[in-house]
Amino acid sequence: MAATAEPRSLYVDIVGSRRHVVEWGEPGAPVIVLQHGMLDHARSWDWVAERLAPEFHVLGPDLRGHGDSDWSPNAAYGLADFVADLFDVTEALNVPVFDLLGHSLGGHIALRFAASFPEKVRSLVSIEGVELPIVRDQRREPLPYPQRSRRWIEARRAARDRSPRRYETIAQAEARMTEQHPAMDAQTIAHVTRHGLIAEAGKGLRWKYDDACRLRAPDDAHGLDLDDVLDAIACRTLLAYGEESWIPLPPKSRLSLLRDHQVVTYPGASHWVHHQAREPFLRTLEDFLSRSLSRLPQMRTAHA
Repeated sequence: MAATAEPRSLYVDIVGSRRHVVEWGEPGAPVIVLQHGMLDHARSWDWVAERLAPEFHVLGPDLRGHGDSDWSPNAAYGLADFVADLFDVTEALNVPVFDLLGHSLGGHIALRFAASFPEKVRSLVSIEGVELPIVRDQRREPLPYPQRSRRWIEARRAARDRSPRRYETIAQAEARMTEQHPAMDAQTIAHVTRHGLIAEAGKGLRWKYDDACRLRAPDDAHGLDLDDVLDAIACRTLLAYGEESWIPLPPKSRLSLLRDHQVVTYPGASHWVHHQAREPFLRTLEDFLSRSLSRLPQMRTAHA
């Protein structure tokens, strides 16, 4: 299935820093916000957005430091920074209530947003986005805080001096993306790569994201606030996981904190469930979101 319909772009200014938002569907319909993950961008949602656009007004923000949004000059890429951006974007666009879908880092952001602003989120979908990888790593190889802190500070300093990977052609970048994601089909690789690159005069092509956004603060290693987050989520929640993924399912002790949730796993899919199991995931998503639409009969009729 090709992603063909061109969406619209708009920008939100947050105290002098721009956030790029991709828009599908018609204003006036129920809103769903799609939040991408680390090193990704909003155009990665094209297939999902096109499927939802007949019923929803779909908004896909580029995270700070990603896509066509501005970078943070002081590498402020903490979860709280991303959650605050999502609040500011939806407030600026006058979106009081919406469904929320996030992948990976976007899923972590979505969980924390839904917990912090339960009155704004009708329903929540998180694709492989409950426990941060740093939590998994700490559980597997525990490190005391001073060591985690030192490594993080040293990594931040190294990121400042690191030159971005550059390519002479888009084909070279596609080859790199294929190397990193061998289970992803060529059409998706080409689409995600094309929208993920920017040309710099005299230097070639580079990825749009700020490399500093990879780093997670050492305080997140135990996920100490995650139980509070899950316990505060009041809306219906769908958790999607790939059975071949390196991201493990959260323990039952964590899942039990969610009031109303379902977990769906997809055979053959890894971390990129919405690409690698696209049709099964979209069917699950449409069924899940149909309950949101059924509760908004007047809005749905007006859009139709």
